[in-house]
Amino acid sequence: MIAPDLETAIDQLQELVDGARVVVPFTGAGISTECGIPDFRSPGGLWTKNKP
Repeated sequence: MIAPDLETAIDQLQELVDGARVVVPFTGAGISTECGIPDFRSPGGLWTKNKP
């Protein structure tokens, strides 16, 4: 069950997205690293794959 306030916020967000011509999400490194995608300086990240 979703809290009423959260459900209202989700509905409002859906209305904004539906009415938008373009949607661009801005996220930080925590989103990708939490999913297992290495950040720039972590082992396996871009920093280790490119010469300076």
